[in-house]
Order: sequence, then C-alpha cells, then structure tokens
Amino acid sequence: MSDTTDRLTRLIELATTNAPENRRTLAIELCDLLLDWPAHHPVNMREPFEALLEKTVRGIDDETRRMLAEKFGRNEETPVYLLNEFYFDSPADARDTIVLRNALMDASSCQPFDKCATDEAALLAAARGQRQDELLSALARTFGIDLTTAYSIIEDRSGRSLAIACKGAHISRATFSAVALLSETGSGLDEIRERLSVFDGVPMVGAERLLDYWRTRQAA
Repeated sequence: MSDTTDRLTRLIELATTNAPENRRTLAIELCDLLLDWPAHHPVNMREPFEALLEKTVRGIDDETRRMLAEKFGRNEETPVYLLNEFYFDSPADARDTIVLRNALMDASSCQPFDKCATDEAALLAAARGQRQDELLSALARTFGIDLTTAYSIIEDRSGRSLAIACKGAHISRATFSAVALLSETGSGLDEIRERLSVFDGVPMVGAERLLDYWRTRQAA
C-alpha cells in the first residue's frame, strides 16, 4: 500500500509543480498508472486521473503523444474519450478503430448530438481561395472546432478526418468532395480517388461523437 501511496504522492507533486519539463513525465506516469490500475483501488478513482491526463497531454511534444497513443490503442479498456484525445496521434488503422468505438458506444452514455448551423457555401469559397489561413478559419467556424484541430484535419492526407468532420456535421458528400479536392495538391489520380472514397465508409454516429469531442476541446 505504501508503494501505491508514494506513487500517487509523486503524481500530485508533478501536477502541482508548474514546470514544463514535468508535464511529459506526468503524462507518462499517468498513462502507466491507468494501464496498470491497482486492483485494490476502486474503479471510480480512475476518473480524476483520466481527466488529469487528458489535460496534461495537450501540452506535451508530438513524439510523446504518439507513444502514449500507441500504448492506449493496444488496450481494449481505454475509455473512448481518451482514444479521441489521441486520434490525430494514432496510425490510420487505429484511427478507424477509434471512430468505430465511438459508433458502438452505448447511446445512454452519450450526450445527444447537437448539430450546429453550417455554412457550406462559405466553406467552399474558402477552399476555392487556395489560402490555408482562410480555409482553417472556415473549418473552425463551420465545425465549431479550434484552429489546431482544423489544421490536423487538413494535414490528414487520407481525407478521413475531413470526412469525419463533414459527416459529423451532416455536410453533404458533394461539399466534402469539393473541399477534399480543392485542399489537396500534388496527388496522383489514384490517391485522389481514394481520398474521395473515404466518406462513404465513415459511420455517421461515430463521426457525430468524434466531432462533438473536437468541439468540446474548443470549448475547453
């Protein structure tokens, strides 16, 4: 028991010390704790540590985030919202699994989907303008997300993230296809076809829930 107490004390010290170099250490140790949760601790004690990890990882380097994404992705018991936090740090096959996990969640444990007003014409106009800053701003406004998330969506060359955002916001396939084409340069014909085909394979409920999570990050 003393070992566990010492471990929790160390986590508290790391969390309350305002030193950037401690953030990475805290994230890794929180990850290890959650993946190897002490059997004598009640399950409901996990929640504050999960919330602390979710907050902590937003200020760490990309390499560490990818490492943690891999660790959590291998664990079938990782909460969906933690997987959502690491969506953009995960490889393509793991991202598809995350969307599916969202789609398969018990509806009683989810907030009702809140469809925000979308201006498809403004989004298309920004995409046609060929200026990334304007497109990022349009994505942020259209989907109710922050600019960092908008940038991650555009950087996903597969088109999956854009398809999730569009399908989650109930934006038409035609608009998705136009934005996907206009925002991509330098790809061959086969790559473009594959990029446009991903929309149909995204489950609607999974897209809605993941987009809601991205909106929650903006609100936070």
